[in-house]
Amino acid sequence: MPQSRIFREPLFHFLLLAAALFALNAWRNGQRAAQTAARIEVTAGTIKWLSEGYARQWHRAPDAEELRGLVADHLREEVLYREALALGLDRDDTIVRRRMAQKMEFLTQDIAAAAPADDAALRKFFADHPDRYAPAARLSFRHVYFSRDRRGPRLEAEAREALAALGRGASEETVGDPFMREQEFRDASADDITAALGPAFAEQVLKLPAGGWRGPIASSYGLHLVWVSGRATPPPLEFERVREAVARDLADEYRRAANRDFMERLQQRYQISVDEAALAAATAPALKTARR
Repeated sequence: MPQSRIFREPLFHFLLLAAALFALNAWRNGQRAAQTAARIEVTAGTIKWLSEGYARQWHRAPDAEELRGLVADHLREEVLYREALALGLDRDDTIVRRRMAQKMEFLTQDIAAAAPADDAALRKFFADHPDRYAPAARLSFRHVYFSRDRRGPRLEAEAREALAALGRGASEETVGDPFMREQEFRDASADDITAALGPAFAEQVLKLPAGGWRGPIASSYGLHLVWVSGRATPPPLEFERVREAVARDLADEYRRAANRDFMERLQQRYQISVDEAALAAATAPALKTARR
């Protein structure tokens, strides 16, 4: 592989950034041992940082007295912070643990933000994930509604009796209950059906074959018998029409894989032990409760 190509590879960028983060972590570990040292320096950089923070909050620079007050507050906080670390108060504190873990995640979450993938990689990703970029099918159907409130405990039984009657040739106008929304859908997308009758109903009705009454299918309103009259599947989209979406998805894939690999590398630096017996004992009551 040419040297210039290597420098453009996402894996090269990941390894470079990962090495930098490991070096940063090693440096922080070395610094931690000296955090409780007696010497505290308020440098020009610290003063500038305090002044800029004040200006962002109050939309003006601090005067001399205010700046000295900021320095005094900073010194007080730094002394208390070092003493707290020396006493181990940062340990066994859920809020502190989560905050520090979040900061570490911020450092590592974008380690795979490398050069954009080339055209060949994008086209391969597009070809490997056809369902992700396939246009949604559209469905035409009508339904007969059975009210949960009106039918009560007889709801499902009466819906099945009506299904049998429709199968024998009964008219759909003679069964079911009035429905406040559409009773017929033409070229409806999954989003259209979800908006009208809920995601669970949409998921099931999209799987039905055309022709014949099917059901009952539950919605948030009650039960429905459904006749699918037609299904339209648009032709596959061309790569150029979804290039930007493919590029975003592939970048996300690189990022997730790199972050996962980085976390595995971090965990390899520790001897991790889980009391499996205690874990099994703790989860057993929850499983029994769920099965009741």
